[in-house]
Amino acid sequence: MVKQGEARSIGKAERSDGLLARNQRLKVGDPVQISILRFDAEDAGKSGFADFEVPYQQSMRILDALNYVAENLATDLAYRWLCGTKMCGTCAIRMNGREVLACWESVEPDMKIEPLRNLPVIRDLVVDRSPYEARVAKFEPWLERTSAYAGFPEPLSHVEMKNASKALDCISCMSCFSACPVVGLGDLTNFAGPAPLVQLAQTALDVRNDPAKVAAALEHAGIFNCVSCYKCEEVCPAKIPIVTQIIEPLKARTAALLPAAARHSLTFRSIIASRGRIDPTELVLRVQGLKVLLQLGRALQLLLRGKINPFKTLFARTTNASKAASRILDRWQA
Repeated sequence: MVKQGEARSIGKAERSDGLLARNQRLKVGDPVQISILRFDAEDAGKSGFADFEVPYQQSMRILDALNYVAENLATDLAYRWLCGTKMCGTCAIRMNGREVLACWESVEPDMKIEPLRNLPVIRDLVVDRSPYEARVAKFEPWLERTSAYAGFPEPLSHVEMKNASKALDCISCMSCFSACPVVGLGDLTNFAGPAPLVQLAQTALDVRNDPAKVAAALEHAGIFNCVSCYKCEEVCPAKIPIVTQIIEPLKARTAALLPAAARHSLTFRSIIASRGRIDPTELVLRVQGLKVLLQLGRALQLLLRGKINPFKTLFARTTNASKAASRILDRWQA
């Protein structure tokens, strides 16, 4: 049973990982063990974890513990924070392997504190935000209208603006950028990352924006490299449904404006609509085309493992679900 005041996120009560449970683990004066990753870009030889012990205070946050360390134990500790009230997003770090806001997260008896991933570290817990900012700037995230301003108040329905308005809750903390496994692959993909895409969504999903401008921005997004792992949603302190209300709508927008970029997804959809099931062989043939001839060894492996079946494709095998699938997908597209 979830106690009154306990966080109701899935699994938190079972793991005793809610805010109330964590505050009850410690009493005032109890020692809090903190291991902080120290790093200086100008002297990489001084990198490594440093251990500190901080006396617990009532309702102590990670930021309070860092402030105690900086004021009493390591005056050269570098970390960022501005508002201290979950508004600016600058204090995002990793605590015990998960991305959190230092100003909002309660301390734990033992903590390993690290900087965000997927960004260059300047010093200690301070990361360089310029790669994120450069990706956002490349999108040119502002409105360019195709028609004159209608005047105030401008008539905009909830249905038209629900996804774009949700993106406005972003505080640019980059927790999702750190948690994203695809961003962690580096240059292997051209995926912009969840944080820049949330910024893009504020205008790309706005019905007032010029479709040509939106298409130009989406060309740089690498949107279909997202694997929908939901890591970004798990760590978002603003509780933005990044996959369901940001990335998926952006994928749909890309499919409408740049069909060539959505070739795999549109082909997948077409096969489901016509057959009521996915046909991996047809998907490979229609997406890869003649390039398949250059990968005969790979195709043979897929055949031997039962991943593809040319005979089902050749005889155009369908299921009874094809009509229902086509109807549902047509309704979604509309």
